[in-house]
Amino acid sequence: MTNPSESNPGTASHDEAFSPALSGIGIGAIAHEIGLTKDTLRVWERRYGFPQPSRSAGGERLYPQEQVTKLRLVKRLLDAGHRPSKVLAQSIEVLQQLAESSGVGQDAPDTELDHLVALLRAGAYDDFRFELLKRATRDGLERFVIDVAAPLSARVGNAWAAGTLQVYHEHLFSEAMQVTLRTLLRPLSDALRGRGGKPRMLLTTLSGESHGLGILMAEAMFSLAECECIGLGPQTPLHDIVNAVTAHDVDIVALSFTAVMPAQAIASGLGELRHLLPPEVQIWVGGSSPALRRKLQDGVTHVPGLTPIDDAVAQWRQAAVL
Repeated sequence: MTNPSESNPGTASHDEAFSPALSGIGIGAIAHEIGLTKDTLRVWERRYGFPQPSRSAGGERLYPQEQVTKLRLVKRLLDAGHRPSKVLAQSIEVLQQLAESSGVGQDAPDTELDHLVALLRAGAYDDFRFELLKRATRDGLERFVIDVAAPLSARVGNAWAAGTLQVYHEHLFSEAMQVTLRTLLRPLSDALRGRGGKPRMLLTTLSGESHGLGILMAEAMFSLAECECIGLGPQTPLHDIVNAVTAHDVDIVALSFTAVMPAQAIASGLGELRHLLPPEVQIWVGGSSPALRRKLQDGVTHVPGLTPIDDAVAQWRQAAVL
């Protein structure tokens, strides 16, 4: 359940937006897009001398595109275990070599997926959408999710981190992929509705996690496992999740997290949600966030990928009849 393909820096405040007078991106937009806090960026600037933003007439920090590209690489390397002091002073070229030698963001060989990324990069959006639909029609829902949607999302995320795709490419990718997945999923969802399939799943992301593609892929896999799914889309406030759980007699709340959401925000959000939900309602989490590899609080289960969903559902059903 991966990839930063739906962030929207255009919704940021004045300090967080593009400046019309100077070339650069505001600190809030950078923090939201890459998954770093404003305080972290300020500390790095003071302690390590990078990044080095310019200033607008009003004193706001503005980051040029080259520094944004480097920050994306730095974030990927930090998620892989590298230390800020070892990477922030390096050039983009050195960081790219380090990422390659460390296996960070490396894509498995796949000519068809590479072709899809090339279409996206070239702006051939009609061809890109057609190729997606053709693969989806040929492969069916499960194989399309596992063999196309998930690895292609990772490829787009890696290309974004390397600076070879821009945010608008990702927006177009996400929109086309969601339309394709919903087209495949709709007949199955309609057939499952009202059958009383168990477990009954509520799928969403927490406030601050704007990437909804991962949770849509998970919904497809849960539906194939004959679960009844209620999808709320991304960024649902905690009280709305709790109200929906009660209204729809939900058994499991499924949440997706990408590396964009800070680890502390994930931990605090999960802790508060666990406190608010009845103990019999389980919380399942998945996605690309490195925070999910840490020990999670009691009552929160990590499902490490899309393929294990079928086994997780079977185990839940077995426990439910005991």
